[in-house]
Parts: sequence; structure tokens; C-alpha cells
Amino acid sequence: MKLSLKPLVGVLVAALSLAFVAPTPAQAASTRVGGITITGSTYSAWKAAGGTAKFGTPLASRTWVTIGGRTGYLQRFTKGQVFTSSLGKQTFTYPSSISLSGVVNERDALARYGFKKGVLLRTAKLHDATKRDKLKLALELRGGVVIDLRTSGVRAKYPDPWLPKVAHLNVPINSDAVYPRYVTDATRRTAFAKALRAAAAAKGTVLIHCSAGKDRTGWAVAMIMYAIGASDSQVMAEYLRTSGTTASTLQGGLDEANTKYGSISAYLRDGLGLTDTDLAALRHKFA
Repeated sequence: MKLSLKPLVGVLVAALSLAFVAPTPAQAASTRVGGITITGSTYSAWKAAGGTAKFGTPLASRTWVTIGGRTGYLQRFTKGQVFTSSLGKQTFTYPSSISLSGVVNERDALARYGFKKGVLLRTAKLHDATKRDKLKLALELRGGVVIDLRTSGVRAKYPDPWLPKVAHLNVPINSDAVYPRYVTDATRRTAFAKALRAAAAAKGTVLIHCSAGKDRTGWAVAMIMYAIGASDSQVMAEYLRTSGTTASTLQGGLDEANTKYGSISAYLRDGLGLTDTDLAALRHKFA
């Protein structure tokens, strides 16, 4: 019996044609927007969540980091961010912000007030950050800095997690929540000035935290906001987003600054010793 090879040849030709024409799943799961590629799990999450209509155009290619054998990816867009990992994913548009599981009072401190998005984050202590939290933080802060306002003893007991390519700066400030002392105590004024200068000089995103992310962090963020032109109502609104805060607590410190220096602007200059160059650097970084 003579077998015909024609059917087999036809199948092979068709298969080879598809191999050259049809994209692989990995190739299909990508696109380019504004000359920047969106690919892999980032593409899938981005597309499912609304794509360009929701997130705007990408600002840069996605970045990645591996911690403890787990890899996460982050891509920033004009309207938000897309985070993916084997531990889960998260997408958000501004003024929403990164959401953490083991860290409280986490948020973008400026996005909802018309200032730069994704450049100033605030949280409580980072010690209890989960594996996914660490991936998110490392990606958000890549090339930036964590400014830890806790005292050295507390920091040693509850250390921040190591985050690759993220600098850590400890600026210890006494933990009592007596805000007028942020104005009258020269040691605390020097520390807050150091924190603000470090924030202005950071290359990437800045995260400021203390223990609860409420008092020392609240004051530092308030002073950054005043330095870049925020209004009294904006500063107070941001402060009150933190659980356990009261308007009278922050106002007590502001009243002391106004009484002693005549204005918050004068407190920044004469109390903290910030120069015109320092203030311009803060505006450039965060405004």
C-alpha cells in the first residue's frame, strides 16, 4: 500500500505558517502607548482595570524587584499605578494611593490637594509590613528614601524592613505629642529641619514615618505642605485623615509657631532655619 504524504505536509505547512504569523501568548499580552511598552502581568491588570482611559499614558517602563524569592512589578501612569506580583496585584488612580496590609495610616500625602502625585508618602512604622507590602514599598520608593522619625531605641526594637535600592535615614525626635514643643525645643526644630532638607534632596519618592504615623509624621508633612504653598484648610484636612487626630492638637502647635515667630512661614525660616534654597528645593520636589 502506498501512503500519501500530502495531508501530513499540509498540516506541517499550516503549523509553520501559524508559528510565524500568530503571536505567542507572551507576545500578545503587551502593547505600546506613547512609545512605552506595557507588558506581561502589568498589561493584563492594566487592561482589565480600564487601560488608557482609566490610567492615562505610562510615564516609564515598568520596574521590578525581588525580595525573598518573590518578584513584584510596578508601572506608573499619568493617572495612577499598576502593581502586580505572585502575592497579588493592586491598581489605583490618584488621589488614591498604595494600600498596605501590615502597615497603617499609609497614603499619598499630597495627591488630593493639587500637588505632585506619588512623591510624598506617609505611614506608621514599617516593622509589620507583609511580604507583599515590602514588594510594593520597594517599588514605590525605588531610588528614594525612608525618613524614620522614631527614637533610636524604638527603631532598634521595631526595625524597618530592608528594601533594595531604597535609602533609610533616621532622624530621631522625642515621641511626646506636645506640639508646641516642636516649636520651642531647639533640638526638635533641628531634627525637623534635617528631615525636610533630606526630603527635598531625595532623588525618588519620599516616605516619612514615625511609630503611629500621626504626630511627628503629621507635623513634618504639615510643614512640607506649608513650605510648598498649601492652605491652612488643606494642611488641616490632610492631618485629620490620620486616625486618632484632633484639630486642636495640630492647632496648638500652629498657634505656638504664630505666637513665637509671627507666622508659619517665619517659623520655617527662623525656627527651622530653612533658607530660600531649601524652600525652593521643597517646592521643586513636591509642588
